[in-house]
Amino acid sequence: MPLGFNSDLKLGDLIFHVQTEDRRPRATVVDTTVYSAGRVVYRRKTAYDERTQEPGFDDNIVRQMLEEQHRAVLEGLRSGEISVDAVPQAAPARSGRTTVGSAEVAAAARTAVAMAAASVATAPPIKVLLTNPTSWLSAGTARLLVEVRSVDPEGPVANAVVEVSFEGLPRPFVFKTSTDAWGRAEVGFPLPKFGPAGASLVIKAATSAGSDEIRYSLRPKSSSSGD
Repeated sequence: MPLGFNSDLKLGDLIFHVQTEDRRPRATVVDTTVYSAGRVVYRRKTAYDERTQEPGFDDNIVRQMLEEQHRAVLEGLRSGEISVDAVPQAAPARSGRTTVGSAEVAAAARTAVAMAAASVATAPPIKVLLTNPTSWLSAGTARLLVEVRSVDPEGPVANAVVEVSFEGLPRPFVFKTSTDAWGRAEVGFPLPKFGPAGASLVIKAATSAGSDEIRYSLRPKSSSSGD
């Protein structure tokens, strides 16, 4: 099952979609792509071929690399460390249409980043983790072990609301619970059936301090693949 994260980040009037994926089997690369208005505005690739030779290397390590790079790009966008001047110039105007210059887009993005940074400063972020990413599904039954931790100061978050849902299904499919004193929660359910387009597993956590989410793209195995 492909490993990856997808997040939507709103900075002022701009929305960035951040997607981090493991490129195996084509390449041992962690690939993060940032989209805005349907265009690629930033990309970060990290090769990890040498790490595959380390003792104990497995999907859990790959997931950790994915999560760290995904979070680093999100935080870079929020703080302005990642240049928003990478937002491309709008396409040339067609008849009856008006374009916005890249300088105007960049200026709006810089303002949005400043506003977002101020917002983050008043609401310390949290992070939600799936601690059994390679073993959460067995015989059609899901058992998610979730952990919620604060970022600064780092530590477990008790009584956080944890919501597990699926996007891409014809009917809503949502489970909610809360974390214990160690910031942990467990959610179990039969995995719903989804069509050939697959679905997204979304794990969200929220407290009065902030919220976070992680996503997994789930794709059914092809019956003709031989897997």
